[in-house]
Amino acid sequence: MLSKRLRTDIFSILFSCFALTCLHAQDAADVSQDNAESIDLSSEEESDEINTWKSNSETNKISQPFAWESAGDVLKYEIIIYSLDENTGRVLEEVYRHETTEEENETCIIYFDPNLPPGLYRSRINVYNILGGLEEDVSTTDDFYIRQAYKPEVRGVSYPLFMRSIIYLDDLDNNGIVEVEGRNLFSPKENEEDLVFTDYTLRSNRKTIHPKSIISHDDKNNRKITLQFAMKDFAVEDYYMFAQDASGLHSEEGSEAAKLTVKFKKWLDIDVEAGYTVPIVLHDDTYKKYLDTRAIPLGGQARVTVVPLKYVWGYLGAGLRLNYSRLTALMDGYSVTGNMMNMHLLFCFQKPVMRRRIFLEPHIGAGLTVFSDIKFHFPHDIESPPLDTYCFSLDAGFTAQYYFNKRLYVEASLDYTLALNSDMMLGGISPSVGVGWQF
Repeated sequence: MLSKRLRTDIFSILFSCFALTCLHAQDAADVSQDNAESIDLSSEEESDEINTWKSNSETNKISQPFAWESAGDVLKYEIIIYSLDENTGRVLEEVYRHETTEEENETCIIYFDPNLPPGLYRSRINVYNILGGLEEDVSTTDDFYIRQAYKPEVRGVSYPLFMRSIIYLDDLDNNGIVEVEGRNLFSPKENEEDLVFTDYTLRSNRKTIHPKSIISHDDKNNRKITLQFAMKDFAVEDYYMFAQDASGLHSEEGSEAAKLTVKFKKWLDIDVEAGYTVPIVLHDDTYKKYLDTRAIPLGGQARVTVVPLKYVWGYLGAGLRLNYSRLTALMDGYSVTGNMMNMHLLFCFQKPVMRRRIFLEPHIGAGLTVFSDIKFHFPHDIESPPLDTYCFSLDAGFTAQYYFNKRLYVEASLDYTLALNSDMMLGGISPSVGVGWQF
């Protein structure tokens, strides 16, 4: 019993373009390498030549398979192929006709001989039942492309900013531009009608990255193309440039010539910074009562941060921050002097933005708040006993850093500190600015 609908397996046809007639690769002496990059189909001599794939060792015939769906028990299929005008879709001529054998009826696949050149075609599959009658209702017509086939070759991949096959993620001027050299490196596919094109990807063991734009292309010789990738897509690992043509032929996978390494130049950063800070008390009235102020203008701060874990999405580190404020107040009948210090161990996350010239950092930690040598001074050289105490405190804040170069940066921070003392719950903010150097 025949099926009601027969259709041509278009996907099989497209995939089968691996075996295109115009595949042109390097022969043993490499004397045909320039011809392999550009074939004029109007030349009768070259048209004959493109039916052969010349490998490094011997000349091998590559056939084009054509497959379709089975219609059940049939006597035979009649395969008719017409060439079409690519602009109008008009039938130009019949280029192939074949009646299947019993074996081909079972496999539903034939091989064009001679091979068909690239272009737009229409297939007509006539189905004949076991009595020899034509089954019009299950005979089908479909259009398909045969695409040009060139085996790409990648001979070198470099990061042109520094002329090397390494991208350092901690360079400030990274732009994601990658230059590829080789043979048969055509422009990427622009529309469905393109018969000659090459797709490019960077592949690692974990991911595949597609270029976001084409910077330049050697249209004359097809030996060089410059691509730009998004820096945010890179991870720290080795990538290999993979080039694949319209027929499915592709460059050698995993070759050293196609290798591009992405890593950090420094595995460890040490940031040292010093600056000015003004603690401002937000709650608890101790300062207001005895010092008649909530802001302490005489202060400084220093910080050392070690960043050992660096990833594309951000850096993880820890550091020690020290704040010092001089307490002074002149009141009616007395004055107050003393020192206040905050020492906190902070855990931070640094996020580079704007090509790593700006770093945004949230941090959180814990430590001690220390009050030292706090005295009340009265007339006639009368002083109170010094007050020295410390308490546990918490700190959370946000920092922005701007790098003038790879080392020198300025920093602005805003931290909230909560000192947990038995006699008071001292909480406030500490805006600060500073200058730092990265080792």
